[in-house]
Amino acid sequence: MHVAAACLATALVVLMVGGQPLLGRRRYMRLVQRIRTDPMARRRHYGRGIASEWVYVGIVVIVGLLAGRRAASIGLTLHHLKPGAVTTGLEFIVLVAAGLVVTTVMIWRVGTGVLDRLRRQVSGFIELVPRTRNERLMFAGVAVTAGICEEILYRGFGVAYLKWLQPGVGRLPVIVVIGLAFGIAHLYQGPRNVILTGIVGGVFTWVTLATGTLAPAIVVHALVDLRIVALPTALVEPPAADQLAENESSRGVRPADGGAQT
Repeated sequence: MHVAAACLATALVVLMVGGQPLLGRRRYMRLVQRIRTDPMARRRHYGRGIASEWVYVGIVVIVGLLAGRRAASIGLTLHHLKPGAVTTGLEFIVLVAAGLVVTTVMIWRVGTGVLDRLRRQVSGFIELVPRTRNERLMFAGVAVTAGICEEILYRGFGVAYLKWLQPGVGRLPVIVVIGLAFGIAHLYQGPRNVILTGIVGGVFTWVTLATGTLAPAIVVHALVDLRIVALPTALVEPPAADQLAENESSRGVRPADGGAQT
C-alpha cells in the first residue's frame, strides 16, 4: 500500500476505534442538554450525523485512490461473488426483514408491559428516537446513511485494513475484531447496547465475508435502523402514571399510597 494511503488509513482506524466512541458520547450528551430548550436540536443532530458519516466515507475514497484500489476491494460490488452468494444474501435479507415486520407489529399490538421493557432497552439513546413527522422523515435519511456508510467503514474498509495488516488472517478473528469495534463505536448507548450492537456487527461481518459483497449488510443495516421510524410514539412518551408522579414530585406533593391506613 502507498505510504500516504497507509498513514491515512491508520489514522482513520484510530479515529474509528478510539475517537468515535468518545465523540459519539459527547455529541449525545450535548443533544440531551439542548433538546430541552431547542425544538430543532434533534434534527440538527441528525444532520451532523449524516454529514460526518459521509466525511468518513470520503476519507475511505481518498485512501482507495492513493492505494490504487477499486471499490470491489472493499466489497462494493455485485460481480464475481462467491458461490451461493446471491442465495445467502437474499435469504439473510428476507429473514431479517420478516423478523423486523413481525416484531414491529407485535410491539404495536401488545400492552404497555412490552413497551416498558422496550423503553428500558432504548433508554441509553432515547433522545435519538424521532417524535414528529419531520423528525421521522429526517431519521429515515439517517438510517439509510448509516446502512451505507457504516458498512463501507466497518465491513468494507475495516475488513480490508485487517487483511492488509495481517495477511492470511482467519474469518473468525475478523468477525470478532470488527464486531468489537462496531460495538464500541456505540458506547453512548450504554454497555448493554454496546454488546448487542457488537453481536449485530459480527453477524454483518459474517454475511459480508460469506458473500463477498457489502450489499446484504447495507440493506439489512438500513432496515434495522428504519424500524425505529415505525415504532409507536408511546415508546418515547412516559406512561400517564409516571408523568403524574413526576408532576406531583416537582410540586412537592407526595403521591398517595394505595395501601395507606386511615
